[in-house]
Amino acid sequence: MKKLITALALTSLIALTACNGNGDIEGKVVAEVDGKVVTEAEFFEALKEKHGEDVLYSLVQDKLFDTHADRLNITEDEVTAELDKVREAYELEDDLAFLQFLQSQNFAGEAEFRSLVRQHLVVQKVASEGVEITEEDVRAEYEAGKEVTASHILVQDLETAEEVIAKLEQGGDFAELAEEYSMDTASAVAGGSLGSFERGRMVPEFEKAAFLLDIGVISEPVQSQFGYHIIKVEERKPFDVSFEEVAEELEELLARRQARPLQEVQKELIDNAKIDIKDEKFKDLLNN
Repeated sequence: MKKLITALALTSLIALTACNGNGDIEGKVVAEVDGKVVTEAEFFEALKEKHGEDVLYSLVQDKLFDTHADRLNITEDEVTAELDKVREAYELEDDLAFLQFLQSQNFAGEAEFRSLVRQHLVVQKVASEGVEITEEDVRAEYEAGKEVTASHILVQDLETAEEVIAKLEQGGDFAELAEEYSMDTASAVAGGSLGSFERGRMVPEFEKAAFLLDIGVISEPVQSQFGYHIIKVEERKPFDVSFEEVAEELEELLARRQARPLQEVQKELIDNAKIDIKDEKFKDLLNN
């Protein structure tokens, strides 16, 4: 997503829209330098010239996702719940710590972050439309354990993946082949070891395969955005809580895993929206 350049630019462009056609801004002075004045009209025009495309894109996107948020009945309580997850994950116990964290991530404040979270919830819900998760699915995911210890060999294409698997089937050493073939240089030097990880740490395709794979079994090639993975699970750690305590979380995770790619959904929402850019300067905004 294109982010707002500055909070000032957004505020000013909103003001520009509100004042469009109002001759009063022509005479208002925002600064005076050695007797020469900078008018609001000059100020707004400069902001429009330098940051107009980013700000307009952001405003259009906000309006679009607000419409979908209403259609999907996304509530402020849902947005707040997502913010609370961030607070918990980063141990941000008070509002000041949370604000400082947001500012460190280049957000002007909580309002801007809430808007982004609302957009993310829209995309997630649209991406998950039509996805059905059964209790059997959730129980199978629970039985797969809380975390796994695994290794992988990452290669560029299917042909190379099949070559590596053939060597493994002939008794080749996984660690040695990882050092020889894997494009993931960080894990290759450790024989392909990724250590232990819980769900949510790996790309969905890799995660699904790793958590369903039996210990010691070599996977078929698993394609992801990075290439083809050959995976081996060495250990599996079970949950230390009951099924009922994590069932809802696992169901949400399975829904996200089976959902359509978020970037694809976001592009589709924008492409299918009825957006009419009136300003000729920005007529190609959505084509860039």
